[in-house]
Amino acid sequence: MNQYIQKKYDLVIIGSGPGGYISAIRASQLGLKTAIIEKYKKLGGTCLNVGCIPSKSLLDSSKYFSLAKNNYSEHGIFFEKLFFNFQKIMERKNDIIKNINNGIKYLMKKNKIDLYEGIGSFKTKDIISIKERISLKTKQNIQFKYCIISTGSKPLCLPNLNFRNRIISSTELLSLKEIPKKIIIIGGGIIGLELGTFLNRLGSKVTIIEFMDQIVSNMDNSLSIGIRKILEKSSIRIETSLSINNIEEKNTEISVFTKCKNGKVMKFTGDYCLVSIGRIPYTKNLKLENIGIIKNEKGFIPVNDSLQSVVKNIYAIGDVIGGKMLAHKAEDEGLYVVENIVGQKPNKLNYNLIPSIIYTYPEVASIGYTENQIKEKGIKYNIGIFPMKSLGRAITSGCTDGFLKMISNKKTDEILGVHIISNHAADMIMEASVAMEFRASSEDIYRICHPHPTFSESFKEAALLNFENRAIHM
Repeated sequence: MNQYIQKKYDLVIIGSGPGGYISAIRASQLGLKTAIIEKYKKLGGTCLNVGCIPSKSLLDSSKYFSLAKNNYSEHGIFFEKLFFNFQKIMERKNDIIKNINNGIKYLMKKNKIDLYEGIGSFKTKDIISIKERISLKTKQNIQFKYCIISTGSKPLCLPNLNFRNRIISSTELLSLKEIPKKIIIIGGGIIGLELGTFLNRLGSKVTIIEFMDQIVSNMDNSLSIGIRKILEKSSIRIETSLSINNIEEKNTEISVFTKCKNGKVMKFTGDYCLVSIGRIPYTKNLKLENIGIIKNEKGFIPVNDSLQSVVKNIYAIGDVIGGKMLAHKAEDEGLYVVENIVGQKPNKLNYNLIPSIIYTYPEVASIGYTENQIKEKGIKYNIGIFPMKSLGRAITSGCTDGFLKMISNKKTDEILGVHIISNHAADMIMEASVAMEFRASSEDIYRICHPHPTFSESFKEAALLNFENRAIHM
Protein backbone atom coordinates (compact mmCIF):
# COMPACT_ATOMS: atom_id res chain seq x y z
CA MET A 1 0.00 0.00 0.00
CA ASN A 2 2.81 2.45 0.84
CA GLN A 3 3.89 2.66 -2.81
CA TYR A 4 0.57 4.39 -3.59
CA ILE A 5 0.97 7.03 -0.89
CA GLN A 6 2.36 10.33 -2.10
CA LYS A 7 2.59 12.12 1.27
CA LYS A 8 2.11 11.57 4.99
CA TYR A 9 0.62 14.08 7.40
CA ASP A 10 0.05 14.48 11.11
CA LEU A 11 -3.39 15.96 10.39
CA VAL A 12 -5.61 15.99 7.32
CA ILE A 13 -8.78 18.09 7.31
CA ILE A 14 -11.60 17.44 4.86
CA GLY A 15 -13.38 20.72 4.13
CA SER A 16 -12.07 24.29 4.13
CA GLY A 17 -14.95 26.13 5.80
CA PRO A 18 -14.43 28.14 9.00
CA GLY A 19 -14.08 24.98 11.08
CA GLY A 20 -11.65 23.43 8.62
CA TYR A 21 -9.26 26.22 7.70
CA ILE A 22 -9.07 27.62 11.24
CA SER A 23 -8.30 24.12 12.56
CA ALA A 24 -5.55 23.84 9.97
CA ILE A 25 -3.95 27.14 10.96
CA ARG A 26 -3.99 26.23 14.65
CA ALA A 27 -2.58 22.78 13.90
CA SER A 28 0.31 24.28 11.95
CA GLN A 29 0.97 26.77 14.75
CA LEU A 30 1.27 23.84 17.15
CA GLY A 31 3.75 21.98 14.96
CA LEU A 32 1.57 19.50 13.08
CA LYS A 33 2.24 18.79 9.41
CA THR A 34 -1.17 19.65 8.02
CA ALA A 35 -3.18 19.36 4.82
CA ILE A 36 -6.65 20.43 3.73
CA ILE A 37 -8.76 18.69 1.11
CA GLU A 38 -11.36 20.90 -0.58
CA LYS A 39 -13.56 19.80 -3.46
CA TYR A 40 -14.04 23.31 -4.86
CA LYS A 41 -11.46 25.75 -6.21
CA LYS A 42 -12.54 28.34 -3.66
CA LEU A 43 -11.73 27.96 0.03
CA GLY A 44 -13.99 29.05 2.88
CA GLY A 45 -16.88 26.64 2.50
CA THR A 46 -20.54 27.62 2.68
CA CYS A 47 -19.93 30.48 5.12
CA LEU A 48 -17.66 32.47 2.83
CA ASN A 49 -19.02 31.56 -0.58
CA VAL A 50 -22.79 31.03 -0.25
CA GLY A 51 -23.64 31.83 3.35
CA CYS A 52 -22.60 34.24 6.10
CA ILE A 53 -20.34 36.59 4.16
CA PRO A 54 -22.34 37.15 0.93
CA SER A 55 -25.62 37.45 2.83
CA LYS A 56 -24.16 40.07 5.19
CA SER A 57 -22.73 41.98 2.23
CA LEU A 58 -26.16 42.10 0.59
CA LEU A 59 -27.86 42.96 3.89
CA ASP A 60 -25.46 45.86 4.43
CA SER A 61 -25.93 47.21 0.91
CA SER A 62 -29.71 47.02 1.18
CA LYS A 63 -29.67 48.55 4.68
CA TYR A 64 -27.82 51.63 3.48
CA PHE A 65 -30.31 52.05 0.65
CA SER A 66 -33.27 51.60 2.99
CA LEU A 67 -31.88 54.09 5.52
CA ALA A 68 -31.21 56.62 2.77
CA LYS A 69 -34.74 56.17 1.49
CA ASN A 70 -36.60 56.17 4.80
CA ASN A 71 -34.43 57.62 7.55
CA TYR A 72 -31.77 60.04 6.34
CA SER A 73 -34.21 62.94 5.94
CA GLU A 74 -34.52 63.00 9.75
CA HIS A 75 -30.80 63.81 9.82
CA GLY A 76 -31.19 66.61 7.30
CA ILE A 77 -29.81 64.50 4.45
CA PHE A 78 -31.80 64.55 1.21
CA PHE A 79 -31.46 63.03 -2.26
CA GLU A 80 -32.95 64.33 -5.49
CA LYS A 81 -32.88 60.95 -7.22
CA LEU A 82 -32.17 57.89 -5.10
CA PHE A 83 -31.70 54.56 -6.85
CA PHE A 84 -29.73 51.34 -6.51
CA ASN A 85 -27.76 49.36 -9.07
CA PHE A 86 -28.41 45.70 -8.38
CA GLN A 87 -25.53 44.56 -10.57
CA LYS A 88 -23.14 46.75 -8.57
CA ILE A 89 -24.52 45.35 -5.29
CA MET A 90 -23.82 41.82 -6.51
CA GLU A 91 -20.38 42.77 -7.85
CA ARG A 92 -19.44 44.19 -4.46
CA LYS A 93 -20.56 40.95 -2.83
CA ASN A 94 -18.45 38.92 -5.26
CA ASP A 95 -15.41 41.13 -4.72
CA ILE A 96 -15.68 40.67 -0.95
CA ILE A 97 -15.80 36.89 -1.36
CA LYS A 98 -12.80 37.00 -3.69
CA ASN A 99 -10.74 39.17 -1.32
CA ILE A 100 -11.45 37.01 1.72
CA ASN A 101 -10.76 33.89 -0.30
CA ASN A 102 -7.38 35.27 -1.30
CA GLY A 103 -6.77 36.07 2.34
CA ILE A 104 -7.41 32.46 3.35
CA LYS A 105 -5.10 31.20 0.59
CA TYR A 106 -2.41 33.54 1.92
CA LEU A 107 -2.90 32.16 5.44
CA MET A 108 -2.56 28.61 4.11
CA LYS A 109 0.70 29.50 2.40
CA LYS A 110 1.99 31.45 5.39
CA ASN A 111 1.32 28.52 7.71
CA LYS A 112 2.77 25.94 5.25
CA ILE A 113 -0.50 24.05 4.92
CA ASP A 114 -0.81 21.83 1.85
CA LEU A 115 -3.99 22.24 -0.20
CA TYR A 116 -5.53 19.44 -2.25
CA GLU A 117 -8.39 20.13 -4.64
CA GLY A 118 -10.70 17.16 -4.92
CA ILE A 119 -13.01 14.89 -2.97
CA GLY A 120 -11.60 13.10 0.03
CA SER A 121 -12.70 9.49 0.45
CA PHE A 122 -11.54 7.10 3.16
CA LYS A 123 -9.74 4.00 1.93
CA THR A 124 -8.66 2.90 5.39
CA LYS A 125 -8.49 4.39 8.87
CA ASP A 126 -5.29 6.21 7.98
CA ILE A 127 -5.39 6.65 4.19
CA ILE A 128 -7.50 9.10 2.19
CA SER A 129 -8.00 8.88 -1.55
CA ILE A 130 -8.30 12.25 -3.28
CA LYS A 131 -10.61 12.02 -6.29
CA GLU A 132 -11.51 14.30 -9.17
CA ARG A 133 -14.72 16.19 -8.31
CA ILE A 134 -16.63 15.28 -11.47
CA SER A 135 -15.21 11.95 -12.65
CA LEU A 136 -14.36 10.64 -9.16
CA LYS A 137 -11.14 9.24 -10.59
CA THR A 138 -8.43 8.86 -7.98
CA LYS A 139 -5.74 11.54 -8.22
CA GLN A 140 -3.58 10.41 -5.30
CA ASN A 141 -3.58 8.88 -1.82
CA ILE A 142 -2.29 10.53 1.33
CA GLN A 143 -1.72 9.08 4.76
CA PHE A 144 -2.64 10.70 8.07
CA LYS A 145 -2.18 10.19 11.76
CA TYR A 146 -5.30 12.20 12.59
CA CYS A 147 -8.19 13.46 10.47
CA ILE A 148 -10.93 16.04 11.03
CA ILE A 149 -14.12 15.79 8.97
CA SER A 150 -15.46 19.30 8.43
CA THR A 151 -17.62 18.89 5.34
CA GLY A 152 -20.49 21.07 6.54
CA SER A 153 -24.07 20.96 5.32
CA LYS A 154 -26.32 21.78 2.38
CA PRO A 155 -29.82 23.29 2.12
CA LEU A 156 -32.72 20.97 2.88
CA CYS A 157 -35.57 20.85 0.41
CA LEU A 158 -39.17 19.81 1.00
CA PRO A 159 -40.03 16.11 0.62
CA ASN A 160 -40.53 15.01 -2.98
CA LEU A 161 -39.28 18.36 -4.26
CA ASN A 162 -35.98 19.42 -5.80
CA PHE A 163 -34.47 22.86 -6.16
CA ARG A 164 -35.05 23.94 -9.76
CA ASN A 165 -35.67 27.03 -11.87
CA ARG A 166 -37.70 29.32 -9.58
CA ILE A 167 -37.81 27.00 -6.57
CA ILE A 168 -34.51 27.96 -5.02
CA SER A 169 -32.31 27.62 -1.95
CA SER A 170 -30.26 30.35 -0.32
CA THR A 171 -27.37 29.39 -2.62
CA GLU A 172 -29.26 30.34 -5.77
CA LEU A 173 -30.85 33.41 -4.21
CA LEU A 174 -27.43 34.88 -3.42
CA SER A 175 -26.65 34.88 -7.15
CA LEU A 176 -29.93 36.18 -8.57
CA LYS A 177 -29.71 38.41 -11.64
CA GLU A 178 -32.87 40.30 -10.75
CA ILE A 179 -34.90 41.46 -7.78
CA PRO A 180 -38.13 39.43 -7.66
CA LYS A 181 -41.32 41.46 -7.69
CA LYS A 182 -42.85 38.91 -5.36
CA ILE A 183 -41.15 36.09 -3.45
CA ILE A 184 -42.52 33.40 -1.17
CA ILE A 185 -40.16 32.23 1.55
CA ILE A 186 -40.89 28.87 3.16
CA GLY A 187 -39.32 28.87 6.60
CA GLY A 188 -39.28 31.61 9.22
CA GLY A 189 -35.84 30.84 10.60
CA ILE A 190 -32.68 32.93 10.52
CA ILE A 191 -31.97 32.45 6.80
CA GLY A 192 -35.54 33.21 5.76
CA LEU A 193 -35.72 36.38 7.84
CA GLU A 194 -32.35 37.70 6.70
CA LEU A 195 -32.87 37.09 2.98
CA GLY A 196 -36.46 38.27 3.21
CA THR A 197 -35.21 41.50 4.79
CA PHE A 198 -32.64 42.01 2.03
CA LEU A 199 -35.20 41.59 -0.75
CA ASN A 200 -37.88 43.64 0.99
CA ARG A 201 -35.55 46.64 1.28
CA LEU A 202 -34.97 46.57 -2.47
CA GLY A 203 -38.66 46.47 -3.34
CA SER A 204 -39.72 42.82 -3.34
CA LYS A 205 -43.10 41.92 -1.94
CA VAL A 206 -42.07 39.26 0.60
CA THR A 207 -44.26 36.59 2.17
CA ILE A 208 -42.79 34.29 4.81
CA ILE A 209 -44.60 31.01 5.52
CA GLU A 210 -43.76 29.17 8.74
CA PHE A 211 -44.99 25.75 9.89
CA MET A 212 -44.56 26.51 13.61
CA ASP A 213 -46.77 28.87 15.61
CA GLN A 214 -44.06 31.54 15.57
CA ILE A 215 -40.98 32.50 13.58
CA VAL A 216 -37.49 31.68 14.93
CA SER A 217 -39.23 29.29 17.32
CA ASN A 218 -35.93 28.09 18.83
CA MET A 219 -35.31 31.55 20.33
CA ASP A 220 -36.95 33.21 23.32
CA ASN A 221 -40.63 33.95 22.74
CA SER A 222 -40.06 37.65 23.31
CA LEU A 223 -37.62 37.76 20.38
CA SER A 224 -40.02 35.91 18.08
CA ILE A 225 -42.86 38.28 18.90
CA GLY A 226 -40.69 41.39 18.82
CA ILE A 227 -38.95 40.80 15.49
CA ARG A 228 -42.21 39.74 13.85
CA LYS A 229 -43.77 43.10 14.73
CA ILE A 230 -40.75 44.94 13.35
CA LEU A 231 -40.68 42.95 10.10
CA GLU A 232 -44.41 43.30 9.55
CA LYS A 233 -44.07 47.05 10.13
CA SER A 234 -41.65 47.06 7.17
CA SER A 235 -44.38 45.42 5.01
CA ILE A 236 -43.09 41.83 5.14
CA ARG A 237 -46.06 39.46 5.34
CA ILE A 238 -45.65 36.62 7.84
CA GLU A 239 -47.99 33.62 8.00
CA THR A 240 -47.50 30.99 10.73
CA SER A 241 -49.03 27.59 11.56
CA LEU A 242 -49.19 26.61 7.90
CA SER A 243 -48.16 23.33 6.30
CA ILE A 244 -47.19 23.08 2.62
CA ASN A 245 -49.57 21.04 0.49
CA ASN A 246 -48.09 21.61 -2.94
CA ILE A 247 -45.92 23.92 -5.04
CA GLU A 248 -46.69 24.51 -8.70
CA GLU A 249 -44.40 26.19 -11.19
CA LYS A 250 -45.92 27.60 -14.38
CA ASN A 251 -43.77 29.74 -16.66
CA THR A 252 -42.56 32.61 -14.46
CA GLU A 253 -45.09 32.14 -11.65
CA ILE A 254 -44.83 29.98 -8.55
CA SER A 255 -47.94 28.96 -6.61
CA VAL A 256 -47.63 27.63 -3.07
CA PHE A 257 -50.68 25.88 -1.59
CA THR A 258 -50.84 25.64 2.20
CA LYS A 259 -53.18 24.28 4.82
CA CYS A 260 -54.10 25.88 8.14
CA LYS A 261 -54.67 23.85 11.29
CA ASN A 262 -58.42 24.28 10.78
CA GLY A 263 -58.11 22.70 7.34
CA LYS A 264 -58.47 25.91 5.33
CA VAL A 265 -56.37 25.97 2.16
CA MET A 266 -54.46 29.14 1.26
CA LYS A 267 -52.68 29.99 -1.99
CA PHE A 268 -49.66 32.27 -2.35
CA THR A 269 -48.11 33.33 -5.65
CA GLY A 270 -44.74 34.82 -6.52
CA ASP A 271 -41.91 35.02 -9.03
CA TYR A 272 -39.70 32.77 -6.90
CA CYS A 273 -40.06 30.44 -3.96
CA LEU A 274 -37.15 30.31 -1.51
CA VAL A 275 -37.11 27.12 0.56
CA SER A 276 -35.22 27.80 3.79
CA ILE A 277 -36.38 25.08 6.15
CA GLY A 278 -32.96 24.08 7.43
CA ARG A 279 -29.80 22.31 6.38
CA ILE A 280 -28.67 18.69 6.31
CA PRO A 281 -25.15 17.28 6.87
CA TYR A 282 -23.00 16.75 3.79
CA THR A 283 -21.15 13.44 3.79
CA LYS A 284 -21.42 12.38 0.15
CA ASN A 285 -18.43 10.42 -1.23
CA LEU A 286 -16.61 10.27 2.13
CA LYS A 287 -16.91 6.46 2.03
CA LEU A 288 -17.49 6.34 5.77
CA GLU A 289 -18.54 2.71 5.43
CA ASN A 290 -14.95 1.80 4.61
CA ILE A 291 -13.87 2.75 8.12
CA GLY A 292 -16.89 1.65 10.12
CA ILE A 293 -18.51 5.04 10.77
CA ILE A 294 -22.30 4.79 10.72
CA LYS A 295 -24.32 7.99 10.49
CA ASN A 296 -27.28 8.46 12.82
CA GLU A 297 -30.91 8.56 11.69
CA LYS A 298 -30.62 12.25 10.74
CA GLY A 299 -27.43 11.74 8.74
CA PHE A 300 -25.04 13.26 11.27
CA ILE A 301 -21.71 11.70 12.22
CA PRO A 302 -21.88 10.57 15.88
CA VAL A 303 -19.03 11.82 18.08
CA ASN A 304 -18.17 11.62 21.77
CA ASP A 305 -17.50 14.53 24.15
CA SER A 306 -14.02 14.89 22.63
CA LEU A 307 -15.55 15.07 19.12
CA GLN A 308 -14.04 11.68 18.20
CA SER A 309 -15.91 9.34 15.93
CA VAL A 310 -15.95 5.60 16.61
CA VAL A 311 -12.58 5.62 14.85
CA LYS A 312 -10.48 7.26 17.54
CA ASN A 313 -8.04 9.07 15.24
CA ILE A 314 -10.86 10.54 13.15
CA TYR A 315 -12.79 13.53 14.47
CA ALA A 316 -15.77 15.48 13.13
CA ILE A 317 -16.82 19.08 13.76
CA GLY A 318 -19.37 21.69 12.71
CA ASP A 319 -22.61 21.14 10.82
CA VAL A 320 -21.77 17.53 10.01
CA ILE A 321 -22.22 16.53 13.68
CA GLY A 322 -25.40 18.53 14.32
CA GLY A 323 -26.29 21.03 17.01
CA LYS A 324 -26.34 24.70 16.16
CA MET A 325 -25.24 25.04 12.55
CA LEU A 326 -23.12 28.12 13.06
CA ALA A 327 -19.65 29.00 11.80
CA HIS A 328 -18.37 30.04 15.22
CA LYS A 329 -19.43 26.71 16.70
CA ALA A 330 -17.39 24.86 14.04
CA GLU A 331 -14.41 27.14 14.64
CA ASP A 332 -14.32 26.51 18.38
CA GLU A 333 -14.84 22.78 17.93
CA GLY A 334 -11.91 22.67 15.52
CA LEU A 335 -9.63 24.56 17.88
CA TYR A 336 -10.62 22.23 20.72
CA VAL A 337 -9.83 19.11 18.67
CA VAL A 338 -6.44 20.34 17.49
CA GLU A 339 -5.31 21.48 20.93
CA ASN A 340 -6.51 18.20 22.42
CA ILE A 341 -4.56 16.21 19.81
CA VAL A 342 -1.27 17.88 20.73
CA GLY A 343 -1.78 17.21 24.43
CA GLN A 344 -3.07 20.55 25.62
CA LYS A 345 -6.11 20.60 27.89
CA PRO A 346 -8.52 23.06 26.27
CA ASN A 347 -11.85 23.87 27.86
CA LYS A 348 -14.75 22.05 26.26
CA LEU A 349 -17.17 24.25 24.38
CA ASN A 350 -20.19 25.25 26.44
CA TYR A 351 -22.93 24.60 23.90
CA ASN A 352 -25.46 26.58 25.92
CA LEU A 353 -23.32 29.69 25.53
CA ILE A 354 -23.05 29.81 21.75
CA PRO A 355 -24.57 33.12 20.62
CA SER A 356 -27.22 33.08 17.90
CA ILE A 357 -27.71 36.18 15.74
CA ILE A 358 -30.14 37.40 13.11
CA TYR A 359 -28.79 40.27 10.99
CA THR A 360 -32.04 42.12 10.44
CA TYR A 361 -32.36 45.81 11.39
CA PRO A 362 -32.41 46.02 14.29
CA GLU A 363 -30.37 42.87 14.90
CA VAL A 364 -31.48 39.97 17.08
CA ALA A 365 -29.06 38.17 19.40
CA SER A 366 -29.53 35.46 22.00
CA ILE A 367 -27.44 33.41 24.40
CA GLY A 368 -28.17 30.98 27.22
CA TYR A 369 -31.54 29.65 28.25
CA THR A 370 -34.89 30.96 27.03
CA GLU A 371 -37.55 31.81 29.56
CA ASN A 372 -39.54 28.70 28.62
CA GLN A 373 -36.50 26.47 29.12
CA ILE A 374 -35.92 27.96 32.58
CA LYS A 375 -39.57 27.33 33.46
CA GLU A 376 -39.25 23.71 32.31
CA LYS A 377 -36.25 23.27 34.59
CA GLY A 378 -38.30 24.51 37.53
CA ILE A 379 -35.84 27.30 38.32
CA LYS A 380 -37.21 30.42 39.99
CA TYR A 381 -35.98 33.46 38.15
CA ASN A 382 -35.94 37.23 37.82
CA ILE A 383 -36.38 39.13 34.56
CA GLY A 384 -35.14 42.56 33.59
CA ILE A 385 -36.39 43.96 30.28
CA PHE A 386 -35.06 47.36 29.27
CA PRO A 387 -36.59 49.01 26.17
CA MET A 388 -34.26 50.64 23.65
CA LYS A 389 -36.62 53.61 23.34
CA SER A 390 -35.40 54.66 26.81
CA LEU A 391 -31.72 54.53 25.82
CA GLY A 392 -29.95 57.75 24.83
CA ARG A 393 -27.68 56.13 22.24
CA ALA A 394 -30.58 54.32 20.60
CA ILE A 395 -32.49 57.59 20.36
CA THR A 396 -29.56 59.40 18.71
CA SER A 397 -29.07 56.51 16.26
CA GLY A 398 -32.69 56.67 15.17
CA CYS A 399 -33.28 52.98 15.94
CA THR A 400 -35.35 52.68 19.10
CA ASP A 401 -37.10 49.39 18.32
CA GLY A 402 -36.29 46.47 20.59
CA PHE A 403 -35.14 45.69 24.09
CA LEU A 404 -32.60 43.82 26.17
CA LYS A 405 -33.97 40.99 28.29
CA MET A 406 -31.84 39.49 31.06
CA ILE A 407 -32.91 36.43 33.03
CA SER A 408 -31.18 35.51 36.29
CA ASN A 409 -31.53 32.84 38.94
CA LYS A 410 -33.77 34.26 41.69
CA LYS A 411 -31.76 32.52 44.42
CA THR A 412 -28.15 33.02 43.24
CA ASP A 413 -28.58 35.98 40.82
CA GLU A 414 -26.46 34.11 38.22
CA ILE A 415 -27.32 35.25 34.69
CA LEU A 416 -29.07 32.42 32.82
CA GLY A 417 -30.00 34.04 29.52
CA VAL A 418 -29.76 37.29 27.58
CA HIS A 419 -31.97 38.10 24.60
CA ILE A 420 -31.66 41.28 22.57
CA ILE A 421 -33.36 43.14 19.75
CA SER A 422 -31.31 46.23 19.05
CA ASN A 423 -29.02 48.04 16.68
CA HIS A 424 -25.57 46.42 17.14
CA ALA A 425 -27.03 43.45 19.05
CA ALA A 426 -24.57 41.13 17.26
CA ASP A 427 -21.69 42.88 19.03
CA MET A 428 -23.52 43.59 22.28
CA ILE A 429 -24.16 39.90 22.93
CA MET A 430 -20.47 39.37 23.69
CA GLU A 431 -20.81 41.14 27.04
CA ALA A 432 -23.38 38.52 27.98
CA SER A 433 -21.15 35.75 26.63
CA VAL A 434 -18.15 36.79 28.74
CA ALA A 435 -20.28 37.37 31.82
CA MET A 436 -22.02 34.00 31.57
CA GLU A 437 -18.79 32.09 30.88
CA PHE A 438 -17.55 33.41 34.22
CA ARG A 439 -20.96 32.80 35.84
CA ALA A 440 -21.47 36.44 36.65
CA SER A 441 -24.52 37.75 38.47
CA SER A 442 -26.77 40.59 37.38
CA GLU A 443 -25.33 42.59 40.28
CA ASP A 444 -21.83 42.09 38.80
CA ILE A 445 -23.01 43.69 35.56
CA TYR A 446 -24.78 46.53 37.36
CA ARG A 447 -21.64 47.34 39.41
CA ILE A 448 -19.44 47.63 36.28
CA CYS A 449 -19.06 51.15 34.87
CA HIS A 450 -20.55 51.26 31.36
CA PRO A 451 -19.62 54.11 29.00
CA HIS A 452 -22.24 56.70 28.09
CA PRO A 453 -23.84 57.05 25.65
CA THR A 454 -23.67 53.48 24.35
CA PHE A 455 -25.98 50.58 23.58
CA SER A 456 -24.13 48.59 26.25
CA GLU A 457 -25.84 50.69 28.93
CA SER A 458 -28.93 48.60 28.32
CA PHE A 459 -27.07 45.71 30.03
CA LYS A 460 -26.61 47.81 33.15
CA GLU A 461 -30.22 48.92 33.16
CA ALA A 462 -31.57 45.38 32.66
CA ALA A 463 -29.20 44.10 35.36
CA LEU A 464 -30.52 46.66 37.85
CA LEU A 465 -34.05 45.59 36.99
CA ASN A 466 -33.03 42.02 37.80
CA PHE A 467 -31.15 42.98 40.94
CA GLU A 468 -33.54 45.51 42.50
CA ASN A 469 -36.56 45.46 40.17
CA ARG A 470 -35.92 49.02 39.04
CA ALA A 471 -33.99 50.85 36.35
CA ILE A 472 -32.54 54.35 36.14
CA HIS A 473 -34.01 55.47 32.81
CA MET A 474 -37.53 54.05 32.92
